[in-house]
Parts: sequence; structure tokens; C-alpha cells
Amino acid sequence: MIGQMTGQMKPGPKSSLENVWEKRSDLGHRREEIMHSIDDLYALSRRGLWKLFLFLGTSIAALQARDFDLFGVLPENVREVLGAPPSPELVHVVLAISTISALILRSGRGADHDRGSAGWLQFGMAIFFYPLYAMSNTLGTWFPLVCGAGLVTLVFEHLTIWTQTSRAIHEERERLARMT
Repeated sequence: MIGQMTGQMKPGPKSSLENVWEKRSDLGHRREEIMHSIDDLYALSRRGLWKLFLFLGTSIAALQARDFDLFGVLPENVREVLGAPPSPELVHVVLAISTISALILRSGRGADHDRGSAGWLQFGMAIFFYPLYAMSNTLGTWFPLVCGAGLVTLVFEHLTIWTQTSRAIHEERERLARMT
């Protein structure tokens, strides 16, 4: 008896008209998902430009303050606690290691890890060297080196992400074209 009741409650086969409408709505939903994915990829491809613009703005500010002695502004007791400012040679070594490491890590990561804070950490590292050179009172001399190293790492990061997202956008558009 229960079997008869459940048999009567089961929906019967759908008409061909219902199947057509379901396929159209499912196809429309997939198109919307692909279009949303393409929009997200475009946003990701432009994210590196904001970092470049912020770095250039910071570089302009550092260029204006290149003759500013950051260590000399500190009170005497703070200077005694901090000790001597780092030598420019030591800062050169750290800048070279940081730049090479950033390029190696970015080439290995691609666009996958840029959704988090990894890209902003690299931006912070790029601008971190301006105060270091300002503390040793050599920012005016070594400004092109610091600016160039920061630009190289940030442009490489942006180009890597842009290349990979452009490839993904092309694939998504091909999927969309196959659907129509």
C-alpha cells in the first residue's frame, strides 16, 4: 500500500517543453557565472596597477625628502638606543637579496597567491628601503637604485598576473563562445 502511494506521488516524465526551459535557464545561469568570472579576472589584472601608482607616489615623496636626515631628527637618547645607522653597503646587500627573492618567488607563484596579502607585502618591502637609506643619509645618492629595484619587482609582479589573467579571460571567452 505504501508502495502504491509513493508511486503515485513520484513526478511523471517531464514534457519536452519543460526540458527545453530547464536547459535554457541552466545555460543562462552558466553564462552569468562565466561573465562574473571574467569580471573578477579583469579586476585581478588591474590590481597591480594600484600598487604601481602608490609606489610612484611614495617615490615622489621620497625624492622630495631625499636630503632629509632621518636619523639626525631623532633625540639623542633614542639614537643611543638604536646605535649607528646601517651602512649603505649593508643596505645594498639587503636590497639586492630582497629584489632577487621577490622576483624568484613571483615567478614561481604566478597569479595564484596575489588574492591575499602577499602582493601588498612586496609593496611594503619596496618602500621600506626609502627610510633605510634616509637613516644612513644617502637616499639622495641611492634614490635611483631603490626606485629602480622597486619598479622592477612591482612591474614584474603586475606583468605576471596580467599575463595569466589574460590567458584565463581568453579561455573563459572561448567557453562562452562554445555555449552559443
